[in-house]
Amino acid sequence: MTEYTTGAGVRLEVGKLPRQIIDKFLVARLPPEPPARKAEAFGGIVEEVPVLDDPAYLADLQTYYTRLGDEQIDLVAEAVRIIDMPEREAALMEMEDLRSIGLAEEDDFAAQLRYIVLANDEDLANVVELVFYQSTVTARGIEEATRAFNVTWMGQPVTAWHVPRVPGRYSQQFEDRKVAQHNHYTWREFCTLPGPEQSAEVAFYRLSQRLEWLMIRR
Repeated sequence: MTEYTTGAGVRLEVGKLPRQIIDKFLVARLPPEPPARKAEAFGGIVEEVPVLDDPAYLADLQTYYTRLGDEQIDLVAEAVRIIDMPEREAALMEMEDLRSIGLAEEDDFAAQLRYIVLANDEDLANVVELVFYQSTVTARGIEEATRAFNVTWMGQPVTAWHVPRVPGRYSQQFEDRKVAQHNHYTWREFCTLPGPEQSAEVAFYRLSQRLEWLMIRR
């Protein structure tokens, strides 16, 4: 559990969710794909290049993130508890107004988060990030573990050395399953690890793979 205070002074206790719930949520909400155009690359090879400034794609992306932000509140509500709320009476009156116009039901905690506690986009993003950080593999967790492991090669961080990228692409969940298998976890066991520990396992795997490649190339 981690304590978080919103910009309005509401103190929250933020916990974790089962990893499988987050995976299911994300898989069902993949971002829109940008259109592509053909472009000639080095050596005369024709490649498909994403058009990231396409107006229709940008509009779809904006709609996607707006909807995602709203749906994330329903996702993380189970992991959030209000410890202290200044002006609680005013908040209760506001909830009563929301119920009267059909935007909330009785004891609708997600609505309270949506319209009152986490109405500020920054607070929402911070709370969602905390829930994910404590529940699953995150960029923050990987970066923290990478710094803590402090793996170097010839006096430089091992991550600073260029290692060729394989042409294959895969999702974070695919890599996480590879890491679980490599470290002899069942997937269920891996998912029960705290988020930072899951991230540390991924960081360890990545650093080990990079270090092994550098040693072979020496």
